[in-house]
Amino acid sequence: MSTRKTYLVIALIIVNVLAAFITKADIDPNVNQINSINVGAIYGQEAVCSNQTNVNYSVDPVSGAITYNWVVPAGASIVSGQGTSSITMNFGSSFGDICVAVDDGTGFGTPSCLTTYYAYSKPAAPDTIYGPLNTVCPGQTITYSIDEDSIAADYNWLLPSHMSIVAGENTSTIQVLVDTGFVWGYLRASKSNCRGTSAQYVIGIYSAPEKPGSVTGAAVGACSNGTYTYSFAPVPGATSYTWYAPQGCVVTSPASSGNPLTTQASTVEITFPNNFVYGSLFITANSGCNSSEYRELKVRSLPMKPGAIHGPFYGVCNSSSVMYTIDSVAGATSYTWNFNSSLVVVNGNGNDTITVDFLPGFDHATLCLTADNACGSSVARCGVVFARPQLCHEIQGPTGACNSIPASSIAYYQIDSLYGATNYFWTVPPGATIVTGQGTTEITVDYMGATSGNVSVIAENSCGISPERNLSIVVNACRLNGRGEIVFTPEVKVYPNPATTEFTVSFQTDINTPYAIRILDITGREVVSRNNVAYQVTNNEIFNVSDLPRGIYLAELNLNNDKQFIKVVVK
Repeated sequence: MSTRKTYLVIALIIVNVLAAFITKADIDPNVNQINSINVGAIYGQEAVCSNQTNVNYSVDPVSGAITYNWVVPAGASIVSGQGTSSITMNFGSSFGDICVAVDDGTGFGTPSCLTTYYAYSKPAAPDTIYGPLNTVCPGQTITYSIDEDSIAADYNWLLPSHMSIVAGENTSTIQVLVDTGFVWGYLRASKSNCRGTSAQYVIGIYSAPEKPGSVTGAAVGACSNGTYTYSFAPVPGATSYTWYAPQGCVVTSPASSGNPLTTQASTVEITFPNNFVYGSLFITANSGCNSSEYRELKVRSLPMKPGAIHGPFYGVCNSSSVMYTIDSVAGATSYTWNFNSSLVVVNGNGNDTITVDFLPGFDHATLCLTADNACGSSVARCGVVFARPQLCHEIQGPTGACNSIPASSIAYYQIDSLYGATNYFWTVPPGATIVTGQGTTEITVDYMGATSGNVSVIAENSCGISPERNLSIVVNACRLNGRGEIVFTPEVKVYPNPATTEFTVSFQTDINTPYAIRILDITGREVVSRNNVAYQVTNNEIFNVSDLPRGIYLAELNLNNDKQFIKVVVK
C-alpha cells in the first residue's frame, strides 16, 4: 500500500471515531453533560412492521428547551420533526431503541428511550370496557377506557348515536359527551397495529337504570287488610324507585306513603285493602334522566286452583290405601280433601298426598280438593270416583275376518288391563266362537261360519261393570289365490242407491293394497274410473253422477285381482 493510501485510511478511522464520540456525547449523560434538563417518556407504538412508514413519536414539551435530538434505529429515517418534541419516521428492516435528549443551551440532558420491536401479530380483542353502563344522561361527559396493549398502535372506538368523543380519540381512554336525545346504544372498542385490527368488545349503554331485580315478599298469601314487606337489591345508578301497587293498596317507606310511591327505598311495606284477591305490583328504577323497565310481581291472597289429581278414578271397589296426590301449589300451607260419601276414609288430610279406604257398599262419590293458606281456600278441584271399572281401552285386533277356510278363520284380540278390574267379559259376532281367553285381556276367536258383527268387552269387579267397548268386524268368505295365499273378499256397499247427484262406494280390507273402481254403463263401456290405495279401515270413494244419463250402471271394484260388481241406479 502506498504512503498516500495509508494516510487516507488513518484519516477515515479518526473521523468515524470522532463522529461516534459526538453522537454518544449527545445522548449519554456521562459524556459532556453539563445541564440537568431531562425529557419525559416517549409516546408511540412499540410493535412495528418492517418498512412501516409515517410512524409518529413524541414527548411532552420541556420548558426552556432549545432543541430535541432524536436518534433512531439503524436503517430507519426521520421524515420530519428532528429538533422538536415530536417526529415522524420511516422504519427499515431493523428495530431497537428510539431515544431523545433535550438541550437548553447548556448541553443535552439525560435521554429518554423507547424500545421498538417486530410486530408478530395483530392485537388481541379488548377484555372489557370500563365506564358506566346505565344512567348515562344527556349533557354528561363520561370517561370510557380499555386496558393498554404494548403491541397496539391505535385504539378504535365506535359510539352510539347522540354521543361524541371530546378527548382521547385513538387512545385507550376517551372522554365522551352525551348529547340530547340519547336513550341507549352500543359502544364498541378494538385495537389495531400494522398487522391488522382486533375483534371488537361491545357493551350496551343506557340512559335508564337497569330493571330492578327479583322482588322478595308475599306473592301468594297477601291477605285482606294485611301488611307485608317487599324488597329488591338496590340498582346501581338509580336515584329513586317508583312502586305501583294494586288498587286500594297503600305503599309505605320510612319517609312517606302513597300509591304510586316514589322513594329512595328499595324495601317498603304494602297494606292490602279489604276483599283483596289478586293484582300486580310494578316497580321502576329512576335516574336523573330516565326510568327503567317495569319489574312485575303478581300478587294473590288465595292459592291458585290445584292442578290435576293423580290417582285412580275407577275400579276402587273395596280397596284400601289408595293413593291420591297433586303437584304442590305455590303459597299453599295445607290442602283439604273431601269425599261426599260416608263410605270413604281419608288418611293424611292436610297434605298434598293422601291415602283412601273405600268401605263396602261404596259406588261412587265426588272427590274435591282445595289449597289453603292464612287467607282462605282456593277454588276446588273435583272429580268423580267410581267403584266399578272404567270403559276398556281400544280393542287391538283385525277388523276383517274369513269364515270359509279353517286356516284363515282364527283371529286374536287384546286390551290393556284396567285398574280394579277382576274379570273381562267378551262377546263376538254371531256364529263366531271364543276359543281361549274369556275373562282375560286377550282372546282367540274362530270365525268359521260366522257373520259380520262386533267384538265387544266389558270390565267387571264385585261392585259393577264398565260400559261396553266395541270393535266392528266385517266377516266374508275368503279364497286362496294361485300362490296359495288367502285372499279376503271384502263386503262392498253403494249408497244412496238409487242415486241422483252422487253415490259412495264403500268397502273394508284387511291389508293395505292398491285398488281400482270403474263405473260401467249397461253396454259395458267405462264412464268414469278411480285408482287409489286401500287401508285397514273403511274406504270410501264418492262419484258425481249428476251429468250421467238416467239408467242402470255397474260399479266394479278390483282389489287384489278380485273383481266384484254392484248394480247402481241413476235416476
